[in-house]
Amino acid sequence: MAWVKFTEDFDWWPSPQVTIAYKAGMTLNVTRRCAESAKAKGKAVSCASPRKALSVDGKAAP
Repeated sequence: MAWVKFTEDFDWWPSPQVTIAYKAGMTLNVTRRCAESAKAKGKAVSCASPRKALSVDGKAAP
């Protein structure tokens, strides 16, 4: 699994019967195959887990 932020709308087909639509601006933990495909097409960038980016009090971690 990998954390990514989608920069553009992206449709992912994990199987021929299923389509998952990700919208621009979403930050999600997705499968590595999905993350690699989206990044290769320029529709997502890697990012840190949102919980790890904040400290306990909700402020940015140093």
